Amino acid sequence: MTWSDATASAQKYRPYCEDYDPQFLEWIEGYAIGSGFSVDDLLVLFCEDEKGFCTDVAANELVTADGSVLHAHTEDWRENSQKYTVIIRAKPKQGPSFVAATLGGLEMICGVNSAGLSFSGNSLYPNDERVGLPKLFQARRLATARSIGEAIEAALPPDRGSSYNVNLCHRSGEMYCVEGSATSHAMLYALDGYLVHTNHYLAPAMAPYEACFGTRTKSLTGSSGTIFRYYRALRLTRSRLGGITKDSLKETLSDHVNYPDSICSHPRKGDPPSERSKTTFAVLFDLTHLKMEMCLGNPCTGRYVELEP
Repeated sequence: MTWSDATASAQKYRPYCEDYDPQFLEWIEGYAIGSGFSVDDLLVLFCEDEKGFCTDVAANELVTADGSVLHAHTEDWRENSQKYTVIIRAKPKQGPSFVAATLGGLEMICGVNSAGLSFSGNSLYPNDERVGLPKLFQARRLATARSIGEAIEAALPPDRGSSYNVNLCHRSGEMYCVEGSATSHAMLYALDGYLVHTNHYLAPAMAPYEACFGTRTKSLTGSSGTIFRYYRALRLTRSRLGGITKDSLKETLSDHVNYPDSICSHPRKGDPPSERSKTTFAVLFDLTHLKMEMCLGNPCTGRYVELEP
């Protein structure tokens, strides 16, 4: 596909973006003016649907050592994406202020806001993708949600073209995984005080929409890694119930069992550059104290920096 073909194709998605969040479209128009690119060029970034890998663990006061509500996330993506990862701190005219990790300042991957809500996304592989609202376009409304109910509604627009599993945590201890496809969804709730999610559907109702398994097995797009990372993170979480801390969650994010396709993922030397992936950053949200700690690069060797919304 040529770039002109891509920009033309992206126009099919624009009406859905205008209906869903005109304020975010205005934000993109501002980026276009500042960067010298056209809005049509920037919309292509939101419409492409490449899949990455990531691991999430959330824990509330039922299982943490000090009663805090914590949410941890790793982002596994192409090796060169690390240098384009930036932090954006925003104070919208309407809605809570927030801090988010993004690629290039536009594609918001995860964040926390001043209302005490965090969000992150796990790529899924639904088999019912269609032209509709791009899933990347949902993030700005998730970042400015005032309540977890508002965030759930933002994660499930009726005209979506696809969906992430959206992890939503609130300082009250309410925590949900919103597993979506283009046409269906299911929600997982932290009944026992914790949630773990990677890159495949967990809810039985979503099994008919699963297209991950049986696909290519390379580190960036394969199916075996998501199963391993899920059960490994689940085992580590269950072994620490009642004593989960920020440090123990950082240990989970740095885990190397099944290296290099571990929770802390490292490049496969034999993969071509286009398929070479790694953990490009890790974040830890403390919803109780409204803090975000971010580590650029692999968490096994990187340094966490503290930020506030």
